[in-house]
Amino acid sequence: MKRFAKSAKSVCLLASLTLFSANQAFAFTLTRRIRVPDWMDIYLVEFLVAVLFSYLGLMVTKPRGVPVKQLYRVHLPPLANFFRVLFITMYMMMMGMFFAGMFLRRYAEAVS
Repeated sequence: MKRFAKSAKSVCLLASLTLFSANQAFAFTLTRRIRVPDWMDIYLVEFLVAVLFSYLGLMVTKPRGVPVKQLYRVHLPPLANFFRVLFITMYMMMMGMFFAGMFLRRYAEAVS
């Protein structure tokens, strides 16, 4: 129980520092067409970290000799399946937020 409380405290501290550090915006702009509002930068970075974590977890736990493109065809251990589902979910959420941010930025430019 002590170990859980210590790790939960660390997770809460890290999450609060991440969320409250949004005053330094990176102004995520790739080209003239791909722009996201500044306040979304920290959320996109969090999703990117979650995607990278789940991808690395999937690479470590997947069966040997199975390429990534063929993972849906083989029976995976529960931990590898968890990382696969987590990767797909986080990637879809990150891309959805990315496209929603592009829409919001263009809408704000069109209205103003």
